[in-house]
Amino acid sequence: MLVAKKIKPMFTSLITTMDKYETDNFTKSGIIDASKQKGTLKEYQKVISIGSSVRDIKVGDIVSINPARFAVMKHKEGSFKDGVIQDNQVLEYKFDTIKIDNKDHLLLQDRDIEFIIEEYEEVEDAPAPTVIQPPKPSILI
Repeated sequence: MLVAKKIKPMFTSLITTMDKYETDNFTKSGIIDASKQKGTLKEYQKVISIGSSVRDIKVGDIVSINPARFAVMKHKEGSFKDGVIQDNQVLEYKFDTIKIDNKDHLLLQDRDIEFIIEEYEEVEDAPAPTVIQPPKPSILI
């Protein structure tokens, strides 16, 4: 078995990390942000390697990826409802991935990058909302 340790992509290809959200992220109102659920791909990734024809992007850059370019409508098996079959369309994302050192990475083209983040600060995600339970009713005798 061959385990890749370092890869140089060709031409306009580049390789980024494949970081995912480790916990659910909540909006200020306490609702789970659907785009930032546990296990979903983060919209910002770090460039690991670039091809020889990639311009303006360098290794170590933090870049924004446009996931809409990878969206695919899938059709799940329909269900019978009132004698009519309904088709359940589901949106999925199909990214090209590659394993380096047994970790998944994204294999992208330079046109898949929306922008490079030149300055940033890390801010902690919103914590899970606190749920206040009313006291259980009791009967005094």
